[in-house]
Amino acid sequence: FVGLYCKKSAPAWAVGELWGDMQYDDNGLAANQDRHRQDLTNWINATDKQSTAFDFTTKGILQEACKNCQYWRLKDASGKPPGLIGWMPKYAVTFIDNHDTGSTQRHWPFPDDKVLVGYAYICTHPGIPALFWDHVMDWGENVRNQIADLLRVRRESGIPVDAPVNIIRADADSYVAEIGSPAALRVALGPRHAGDADGSYWEQGPQGKDYRVWIHKKPAPTPPPAPTLAKSPAHESPIKGGAKAATLSDVSFPDITVDGVKLTPAKLKAMSKQEVEQLVGKLEPLLNASKLAKALKK
Repeated sequence: FVGLYCKKSAPAWAVGELWGDMQYDDNGLAANQDRHRQDLTNWINATDKQSTAFDFTTKGILQEACKNCQYWRLKDASGKPPGLIGWMPKYAVTFIDNHDTGSTQRHWPFPDDKVLVGYAYICTHPGIPALFWDHVMDWGENVRNQIADLLRVRRESGIPVDAPVNIIRADADSYVAEIGSPAALRVALGPRHAGDADGSYWEQGPQGKDYRVWIHKKPAPTPPPAPTLAKSPAHESPIKGGAKAATLSDVSFPDITVDGVKLTPAKLKAMSKQEVEQLVGKLEPLLNASKLAKALKK
């Protein structure tokens, strides 16, 4: 019915919620949550892909990894992210908490001291990251600014919603991945120091307790070539190649007014050399400026 409703109402965008049970074994949350994300995939397909869905699979795995220092959970058997973002990133809305899981109800809350680690993950990975009102509005300016920094580098990196993920390491205490093709973001999670990234390719971005983010350095823009001006005729030889020498009889132009005085070819011919040089000094800046304006208007 959600798909039918979307087709009839034609919303600009839609997201639905399917909060199902995850799989547990004797050790707690099971490592493989494919059945859980398959249910989300089936629900999206049942809408004829008219709606996205909240990625509860990623939330459940991510908060377990952060809470228990089990970052190995963030890589599935095929080397991809283990949530819905690993299968259908264009239709996965990632989130840390909502009004049911967190806030005052706290039915399934993300660990409070790891919330920013969670945002470092969803803001750098594929999917459509969603912010929780409480975290932005009620947790203070420091948390709000750190989330804003993570969103800023995501925008600046230009990664698409379905950007590929290259998981470099997924150990108990350390997760490192590069996102995009070519890689545009790099993120490290966990208490173990991930080392410094290649400074010729990466620029340090936001960082905090148990997370570091890098963004690919943008090449410096190449300035446009400066317009070039042809030499003024005053600086060129009047004789070129085998052409005959110019004489005063060759001086010809339409009458013009300079400083309120009408200038004709006859008057120019009658001027002394010093007077002609003074006239050139007045007219040459205007000629050069006119040529520059013409070149810039091409």
